[in-house]
Amino acid sequence: MTETHHVTSTILPSAISERRRARAVLPDVVAAHHALIEALAIEVPRAIIGYAADHFDIMERAEHLETVLASVTTYAKAIVADTAYFSPINVHDETGFLVDAAADVVGALMNANDRLQDLQAEAEE
Repeated sequence: MTETHHVTSTILPSAISERRRARAVLPDVVAAHHALIEALAIEVPRAIIGYAADHFDIMERAEHLETVLASVTTYAKAIVADTAYFSPINVHDETGFLVDAAADVVGALMNANDRLQDLQAEAEE
């Protein structure tokens, strides 16, 4: 039985020499991991300044979590897909639950943001 290697075309240069560089082909899961770490490194939350968050702070945190959770979901889908590809049995992709959970978390923050804006509008009247 021949063994099939599931790899992606993502290529990283190796530090062999300045004149000649070898290229390594990364498996999909390693490329997905690199993409996740890169996305998380870029997406840094801002600190809430002062004693209480305003609606901009809450909205910013919701957007931050939306981006982070989307990256994590993409990574999880890649891991499950790669595992399913190599598995001798059927592996169900249940990552849709992550999408639902992420939407619930972000939605809760956006709802809190709406409530805060309503309270601020009432206080101004």
